[in-house]
Amino acid sequence: MIPSLEKEFSDGLGLAVERLAFIQENAYCAIYRAECGGEAAIIKKYKGDDPRLASLEAQAVDFYHELVADRSAFLDSRTIRFEPAHNLVCISFVPGVSFADYLYGVRGDAERQRQARQWMALLAELLEAMRLKTSDPAATTDPFLFEYFDYCTRRLRSIPLLGATAFRHEVERGNETVAAFRAASPVPSFIHGDFVFRNIHVHGDRIGLIDFANTNAASHVLNDVYNLRIGLGNMLLPAAFKRELWAAFEERFDPARFDAAVHRFYFEYHRRRWLMLNWRTRDPRRWLRAVRGMNAFARPWPEGTRNE
Repeated sequence: MIPSLEKEFSDGLGLAVERLAFIQENAYCAIYRAECGGEAAIIKKYKGDDPRLASLEAQAVDFYHELVADRSAFLDSRTIRFEPAHNLVCISFVPGVSFADYLYGVRGDAERQRQARQWMALLAELLEAMRLKTSDPAATTDPFLFEYFDYCTRRLRSIPLLGATAFRHEVERGNETVAAFRAASPVPSFIHGDFVFRNIHVHGDRIGLIDFANTNAASHVLNDVYNLRIGLGNMLLPAAFKRELWAAFEERFDPARFDAAVHRFYFEYHRRRWLMLNWRTRDPRRWLRAVRGMNAFARPWPEGTRNE
């Protein structure tokens, strides 16, 4: 299977593809590790004939490359080749380990903890740079965000027994949240779209992003911020260390400049999404995770305040 795929990908990309190794498959594409023209790479074969999703990822990677190419603290990445006719995108490999794995290995190591805090500050700087470069006052927020917000809300509300108790007010409060967000009319900008610790790689003293498959050019920086915030809340790390990490992030990224309605929408977007993904499984371990979250970092947004 792999040798035939190597030939198919080599022909499709116009590159010598060698040492192809399957990584994983999702609803949109199959992902492989390979060498392309002698360079370590990730190849994504998107499903179907529509190249739009592959094109968006290729463009997002190139934007990231443009943003960090001259920033020595960041691990670079670029699109090596995008072939829409074959729905193939080949992206340079980002070395290292996930930031999540790194964080779970820093207990008792003051220097590694200091490095982790520094990386959180760099992530804040990167998000701000992305926002400044792509903010578009003439654009409107992507309607998909409202559609998915509503989808998550109704999936929570329809959970047998639990939906009628723990989530009985979610639809009403969700409608209020969306209405307040629309009234605030925030300026949209580019986001990574899956800004979580597993999609952040660290190597030596450098940090970088991977997997731009969920990028969106008409969202808001707080989308990425609260995705990261919920992810940090979920991690089984000492509470004091998590507070230190988030304080390091907010030293470089002042959240107070954005309207509270925008904070509320993106916090609730990720809270509801996270709870829906954990409750709507058949895995009791994920149900326990959801219960823990509902009693800590995934409580409803406090009315009239910014989440802390």
